[in-house]
Parts: sequence; structure tokens; C-alpha cells
Amino acid sequence: MQVKHKRIYFTLLFYLLLNNCSKDIYIDECSTYDHLTTIDTLKLNNKILILGIDGFRSDAFQPNITPFIHSLSNKNTFLNLMHKTEEDTYSGPNWSSILTGVNFQKHGVDDNTFNGNFFKTYPSFFYYLERNFQNINTASIVNWDPINENLLSSDVDFFSENMSTDSLVFQFANDMLLNENPFNADVIFVHFDELDAAGHAYGFSKEIFQYRETLSTLDYYVNNLYNIIQNKRAAGENWLFILVSDHGGDGFGHGDYNNPHIRNTVLLLEHPNMSFKQDKKTNQTDIAPTILEFMGLSSSEFDCKKDGSSILK
Repeated sequence: MQVKHKRIYFTLLFYLLLNNCSKDIYIDECSTYDHLTTIDTLKLNNKILILGIDGFRSDAFQPNITPFIHSLSNKNTFLNLMHKTEEDTYSGPNWSSILTGVNFQKHGVDDNTFNGNFFKTYPSFFYYLERNFQNINTASIVNWDPINENLLSSDVDFFSENMSTDSLVFQFANDMLLNENPFNADVIFVHFDELDAAGHAYGFSKEIFQYRETLSTLDYYVNNLYNIIQNKRAAGENWLFILVSDHGGDGFGHGDYNNPHIRNTVLLLEHPNMSFKQDKKTNQTDIAPTILEFMGLSSSEFDCKKDGSSILK
């Protein structure tokens, strides 16, 4: 009996060690593997505008509230009004997942402090673009400074500081796209924050005047920025347009993942002739892989680390 127990003990120990070794091999493979990168030269001049609207509850996607954004669904568009947030429904984890392509268990952000993040291991998609495209111009223009302060400031050519209103964000993004100030941008991330503020102050609901009016103002901003992109397309530039939110909301907050008004938010992609995976059930980690594919960048390092997959067909 003692011998049998010892055999069982050593057998269990062997399997535990083997299991742990397998996990160590996987982690080491992603961090030390001699990674390969390829660039599709046919996509070298592709460009992207990513608009982030904080706190966009999907049932507020209505023609009487967001007439322009709603009208985009009549174009060649991917639209998901059940786009899933992270289980941790704070803004920090969700913008981190959107920008890195990995979930919060990997990037380590589980609240709005960004404390304990692993962005050096799991950087943003901008990091991969800047590292592999010599002449690319990238920018991040945000109302909520922690996004730039904690994640994007070291990954982009230009990042905004102290943009205290969505109006300032819009004006700066408009100037960059229209007047190439400070440069002719190729990939731009723009973040609007006042809808989330309206939700916290007055309520996240299309029935609340302040929430509805704030969203209508953002619709106006989106319309103007999109029109600039359209003019650039007419001049021969190839732009992908992305609109995404970090979470919805209910009442005065957005802390309960089990609430569909919180976990379901908005994702919209528009391009004149790209094909999209229309049946894909998207989550926040799908945006970064989509961006890298559209830009023609294939990275075995990113592929090893990512949790999402491209929406492009």
C-alpha cells in the first residue's frame, strides 16, 4: 500500500511539473521567440481614423439622436450593437484592450488607475506600426488624459495633453486632418469623454436630455471628421473608418457586466469596398488585429500575444 501511494504521489508530481513547464514554455515563447514580421507593400499607404466615444449605450444608436452615425449603416459597414466589453467594465481595462488587442488578464489593467499594467509586454498596436513603418505618422488626441499618460505617449509621434473638452479634441483632430497640423497623419486615435460624464451626472439613457444632447453633439463631430476622410478618399487615399466605445451604462454608472445595457456597446467599421466578417461576435480585443491587418503588418510576436482576431474578411 505504501509503494502504491508513493507511485500515485510521484505520478501526480510528474504531471504537475509537466503542466507548469508547459505554461513556462508558452510564456517564454511569446517573450523570447525570434519573431518574424512581414509587410504587405500594397498596403503601405493605407490610413485609419479611430474614433472612441466613451460610454456609448447601444440603444441610443437612433436616427433621431445620432442621425449621421446611424446613416453610416447604409454604407459598406460592419455594425455590431452588441459589441462586448471586458468583464471589468471600467474605462481603463476597455480602452487598454481596444488598443492592445489583449484582454485585461494579460494587460493587467482592472480599474481606471492603470496600476500594475503590463504594457511593456503587451504594447498598443501603435507600437508595432511605429517599429515597422519608417515613415508612418501616428497620433492620439484624447479628452481623458490617462489613456495617453499610461499607454500611448511612448508609442505615437504626437499625443495631446490637457484636452479638457470634447470640443477641443474635435478642433484639434479637425485641424490635423484638414490642415496637416502638426503633420499629415496616417493613423489617428481620437477619444471623446463627455458622453460618459453626462451619463454619470444625469443618467445613461436615451431618455435623458443631457445624455441625448451630448451624443447628438458628438454625432456632429463625427460627421465633420468623416467628411474630411471622404474628401481624402476622393483624392486617392485609402482610409478605414472605425468608431468604438468602451462600455454602455445604466442609471448613473457602468459597473455591472451582467447588465446588457452596460456590457453591450457600439462598434462600427466603414470602408467603401472592404469585406467584413458580418457574423462575427466582436469584443474589445478585435480592434487592434483589424488595424494591423488593414495596414498590411503581420507580426508573429503580436499574433502570439493577441486575444482578438481581425474583422476584415
